[in-house]
Amino acid sequence: MTNQVPLTAPDAFPAVAADGPAAVDGSMKRRRTAMLLMLAFIYSLNYLDRQIVIILQEPIKADFRLADWELGLLTGGAFGLFYTAMGIPIAHVIDRGVNRVRLIALFTASWSVMTALCGLTRSFTQFFGARMGVGLAEAGFAPAAHSLISDLYPPRERPAAAGLFAIGVPVGVMAGLSIGGVVAQATDWRTALLLAGLPGIVMAIIFPLVAREPAHGGTEETHHDRREDQPPANFLQGLRILGRRRAFVHVIAGSAAIAFAQTGISAWMPSFLIRNYGMNLAQVGLSLGLLSGLCGALGTWAGGWQGTRLSRSGLHMALWLPIAGVLLCGPLYIVALLMGSGQSALLMLIPAIILGALWTAPSIALTQSLAPVAMRARASAVYIVAANLIGVSMGPLMTGLLSDWFAQLRGDNAAMGLRDAMMSITVLFPLGAWHWALAARLLRREAAAAGTGA
Repeated sequence: MTNQVPLTAPDAFPAVAADGPAAVDGSMKRRRTAMLLMLAFIYSLNYLDRQIVIILQEPIKADFRLADWELGLLTGGAFGLFYTAMGIPIAHVIDRGVNRVRLIALFTASWSVMTALCGLTRSFTQFFGARMGVGLAEAGFAPAAHSLISDLYPPRERPAAAGLFAIGVPVGVMAGLSIGGVVAQATDWRTALLLAGLPGIVMAIIFPLVAREPAHGGTEETHHDRREDQPPANFLQGLRILGRRRAFVHVIAGSAAIAFAQTGISAWMPSFLIRNYGMNLAQVGLSLGLLSGLCGALGTWAGGWQGTRLSRSGLHMALWLPIAGVLLCGPLYIVALLMGSGQSALLMLIPAIILGALWTAPSIALTQSLAPVAMRARASAVYIVAANLIGVSMGPLMTGLLSDWFAQLRGDNAAMGLRDAMMSITVLFPLGAWHWALAARLLRREAAAAGTGA
C-alpha cells in the first residue's frame, strides 16, 4: 500500500515533486497557518478537558470520600492507561493513509462528550470509567496532529511550528484551572465538567470545513528523506526500526522522566495550595491557571524558537536549552514548596514553569525528524505512550501514594505529606536531562560522521 494520500479537494495541498518539497505560495502558507492555529486551539481543548479534573480534586475527594492515591488514579491512571494502550494502534492506522483531518474531528467530539459525562457520574467507579473514555478518545489526536504538522512544515521549520502547536498545552491548562475553579466555586464541580465539554463539539464541526489533508512527506528536503516509494512498515517492524535509533530512544526516555516529575507536581499543586495556605478553588484556579498558561506558553514558544534557531547548526543543538531548563526548574520547584505563603509560592513557580516548558517543542520536533515518513504517527505515539504511561499515569498516582505515606509518618498531616511527596519526585529532572545529553551526543556523532553538520 502506498504512503501517498490522494488529494481530491481543489484547494488541497499539492503532491510532492520528485526533486524536492512542494512549493508553498502565499495562499498555501495562509491555509497551513490557519490549520496550525486550529490544531493548537484543539490541543488547548484537549488539555482543558484532561486538566480540569485537577482543580476539582478536593470537592471530588469530599463527595466520593477518596484517599489521595484514589485521586491520583482518577487524574492519572484512569486517563493515562487507556490513552497509552490505544495510542500506538491508532497511530498505526494513521500511518496507513487515513484522513487525519476527519479523524481529528471525530476524536475531538468524542473526548468532549466523555468529559461532559464525567459531570453526570455518581460514584468513583463511574467517574473512573468516564475518564477512561476521555483517554481513549484523546489517544489519537497528538499522533495525527504531529504527523499533519510534519507534512505542512519542512524539517528546519518544525521546531517553531511544534512550539506554536504545543502552546495549546499551557493555554489548555490555564483554561482548565481558571474556568474549572471559578465555575466550581460559583456552582459545583459537576457543572464545570459539563461546560468544559461544549467547545470541543463546536470545533469538531468547524475544523474539517477549513482544514485540508496534505500529501505524506510533501515537505521533506530530499527524495531519500521522503521515502514515499516505500510501503508503511507493519506494527512491530515499525517499533523495531524506531528502537534501533538510539538517539530517538534517549529522547523518549528523557521526556518520560520529565513528564513523570512535571505531571506529578502539576496534578497536585492545586491541592497543595488549598491544604497548605487555605486558598479556595477560585483563588487557586485563577492564580495557578494564569501562571501555568502565560509562563508555560512563554517557555514553550521560547523552546520552539530557540530549537529552530539552534538546530541550524545540527539537530543535537536543539536539546541543550531544554537540558539547562530541567536542571534548573527542579530546585525552583523545591523552593516554591518551602515558601511560607501562597503568594510567595506562586511567585517562585514563575521561573520554574517557564524553564520546565522549554523542552516540549524540541522533543516533539526531534521525534518527528528522527523517524521515517511512513512511521511518523507511530513515532509520535511512542513518544506520547512513554510520556503518558510513565508520566500522566504514574506521576499523579505515585505522588498520591507517597503523600499518604508521608502524611502517616507526620501524624496524619495531609498538607506536609503532600509537600514531601512533591519534593521527592523532583529527582527525576536530572535523570531526564542525562538522557537528553546522551541523545545530543549521539546526534552530534551522526552529524560528524555524515559530514553534513545537520
